[in-house]
Amino acid sequence: MAKNCDCSQILQQSIKGIENNYALFKIKVNADNFKEYQSFNRLYLIKAQSIKQSGACQKLLNDWVAYFRDKHLWVTVDTEAEKIDYIQYRLALKSYRKRWLDHKIAKDSIEGLWEMEGYRAVIIPDLKNYGQFNALIVSADNDTFKPGMLKMHLIKKDGFYDMDFYRRDSTMVSSTIRFSGKYTLLDDDGLSWRKLEPTAPTDHIPTLAEMNQADPYKPTLKWINEKSAIFTLPSCAPRFGSVVDSLINVHKNKLEQCRNLVVDVRGNGGGSDRTYRALLPYMLTKASIQPKVGYYLSDENVKLFRELGILEKLNPSDTSRRGTWATTSETPYLSAAHYAKSPQNVAILMDSKTASSGETLVLKGKTSERVTTFGTATAGCIDGYNGNIIRFNGGSLRYPTSIRTINLPQNAIDPFGILPDVPISDTVSDPIGLILDYFEQTEKNP
Repeated sequence: MAKNCDCSQILQQSIKGIENNYALFKIKVNADNFKEYQSFNRLYLIKAQSIKQSGACQKLLNDWVAYFRDKHLWVTVDTEAEKIDYIQYRLALKSYRKRWLDHKIAKDSIEGLWEMEGYRAVIIPDLKNYGQFNALIVSADNDTFKPGMLKMHLIKKDGFYDMDFYRRDSTMVSSTIRFSGKYTLLDDDGLSWRKLEPTAPTDHIPTLAEMNQADPYKPTLKWINEKSAIFTLPSCAPRFGSVVDSLINVHKNKLEQCRNLVVDVRGNGGGSDRTYRALLPYMLTKASIQPKVGYYLSDENVKLFRELGILEKLNPSDTSRRGTWATTSETPYLSAAHYAKSPQNVAILMDSKTASSGETLVLKGKTSERVTTFGTATAGCIDGYNGNIIRFNGGSLRYPTSIRTINLPQNAIDPFGILPDVPISDTVSDPIGLILDYFEQTEKNP
């Protein structure tokens, strides 16, 4: 990705936008670190003066904005796709198959022959770079990609692969790809791959049509037995709100008589709190007073609050001020439409990728006597929310306008995350079984 840009001007506009509007700026930059912050800015402004390409500018701004340690805050540089030359390799499918059959060679699970809509490609190790892989075209349903051409370059990370994906219009896009099943891959754009070789002959590999119909982020509710269920919520995307509502409605009679409910939000990167609203009657036991939310008043933010209908709910004495946080006139409560008598035990299973609305579910659950949290600390990105975007010359700034509680930084969650009541390592093979054993032992030893 390349385009000439004025990186210094983009950074100056970003600094001004954050200082004037970012809800957590005065919390994260105070008298103790103000001089350090100014020196940090001067250093990056000097670096920016020598940068003319958008790609290098984006990297510098990513490094700069990391100062605030806020996953809801970022700057995007305007770019245009640069035309690239395709890379051609020698395709040696026979030798790759020989390697796959050699049990003496340690191999990554991504190695093999894969298929996606319109392409068949072989993924092999990049011999020059450990932990990196090349996906070479074996056949394609178009005239652009020939056998041996590079389709993807992959770098293995913790649980996923960074991916450079070469497209038909002579451009390349960067994203990530991860296993969605033993023999299936899914990337950030929802493109699916299925493994053709090597596979176990007894294993069922879904067809491309089946994979396209299946949504790995769709919520599910499965019964382990008559008294225990698992509600898996991989995403809080708004489109899943009706799915959650439907699942709860279909299973409500059994839920109101069950003993254990496990709510699995591992990998849930967020979306909307409304998505999981139908779960709250089975998690909460009563209404509870919540910390007051702070709405940061700047001219830009007030415009958003007015559009969202928030402004009219704020204390009238606050709304005329600027450069501070306003609160609502009413006492905030966390409540549900009703409070089911069962399940007796609710477990929330979380991990380091549970973020944003995924984390607010955890936070709300921790107010309930029947909820116990398991897993590892969450991602830590909910102190600021109500995102707004300011466009300026050459880019845009996305930032939170509001803070989760007026009592910051004392009650901060970013960037440390929410700790579990019962830690369970990511390496545990059967965390659900461990959770159910925990509940059984707790009942035996009140």
